[in-house]
Amino acid sequence: MVPSDVLTNQAEMSIIGAILLDEKSLAKVIDKVSAEDFSYSDLREIYKSILKLSDLGKSIDFVTVMDELSNEKFFTQDDLKKLLLLCCETTPCIRNIEYYADIVHKSALAKRLEESLLSTLSSGIDPENAVQEGEILIDKLPRIISQTQNKNLRYLNEISQNLIDYYSGKIEKIENRCDTGYSKIDKILKGMSGGNLIILASRPKVGKTAFSLSIAQNVSKTGKKVVFYSQEMQGSELCERILSGQTGISMNKLIDNSLLPSEIKKLRNTVQERKNNIIVNDSAGITVQDIRLNCRLLKDLGLIIIDYLQLMKSNSKHDNRNQGIGSISRELKKLATDLNVPILCLSQLNRVSNENTRPSSSELRDSGELEQNANKLMLMWCVKKHENFKTVGVDVALNRRGGTGVTLLNFNGEKMQFTQLEERYKEGSSLDTDWRNKIYKKSF
Repeated sequence: MVPSDVLTNQAEMSIIGAILLDEKSLAKVIDKVSAEDFSYSDLREIYKSILKLSDLGKSIDFVTVMDELSNEKFFTQDDLKKLLLLCCETTPCIRNIEYYADIVHKSALAKRLEESLLSTLSSGIDPENAVQEGEILIDKLPRIISQTQNKNLRYLNEISQNLIDYYSGKIEKIENRCDTGYSKIDKILKGMSGGNLIILASRPKVGKTAFSLSIAQNVSKTGKKVVFYSQEMQGSELCERILSGQTGISMNKLIDNSLLPSEIKKLRNTVQERKNNIIVNDSAGITVQDIRLNCRLLKDLGLIIIDYLQLMKSNSKHDNRNQGIGSISRELKKLATDLNVPILCLSQLNRVSNENTRPSSSELRDSGELEQNANKLMLMWCVKKHENFKTVGVDVALNRRGGTGVTLLNFNGEKMQFTQLEERYKEGSSLDTDWRNKIYKKSF
């Protein structure tokens, strides 16, 4: 049998090696093993440098870690280089990094328990205070064993008191919450809160990307950061849409680069005057672990938007696409809880013969689990097309904390602008000429 200290050393080196070979591996263990769990000081310092690089948003590899530690007194350049190479060479399999992390964490836990018990026993137990000292030890051991789990154990009275303090104005907030910026939708939705997975689904070409960008801008205006994962469009294409919506300059002019000097000046002034807290990642085939690694250390993160679910990549193998999409949605729900951030995830609906019919949740593409895993579900569809714009319905079809209902919006696709309508949607009704004229006048 391999001695436990040798096995722990190999596991610690394998964690470092796996991360150096593939920085995405860090996302799998960053919440499972801390720098203090490393029993070997040299490896502990290397792991600290990796966490620092992650905190700064820098790439993590052999060269960057070497550079980060180059000025530290713990290593000479040759010794550091040899140790990092040894970590990479002795890593059996990158995919098993979670197993290595489990070994390291359990080993660290065993040492903490041993140290606590030895400390108590070495100082002796006073017979007069045996009961009190026993109670102290009993209280100490569970906290050592369940350091992470205990963070989630809270008495109901404590939670209730926090709520009452919030209701009475003693504390400003108790949740990481944001709104869409469309008052009628927000009245139904009751906010997008940390831990929420919100699905926004439509058939193709309805405008869900444009609508999600509008939501991103509205959340950004509150000072919170928004991370937008775009797997269909480049960052420059998203920027065109945002600039068009903010300035009213048509998309055609931006795409054709047929702008007047005054319009270029308007664009420049808009960018300079408006602080934009939207961060874009336009990498294709993003995974939930990629998002975890990107977003884990971002401060003031208000919302994560993913465009769209069916283009995401699963880390696990599945028998069919339905299982894969279901697995991704479960992981996204867990991620929203772990990060305490709402995730707005766009999804496709199945095509139907009449694209203008109001959709139902049964039309969600690829998986029946989406409705089950989501906290809130919004369905978009084109109610009516007009000459220069279209009327879009947004149906809050599922809401585990609030009501349901439909809100009507105008969508001017040429200027990427949504306008909220006062008219109520009536199932089966058509938009008559007078109503269309009223909508047209309200939009421009």
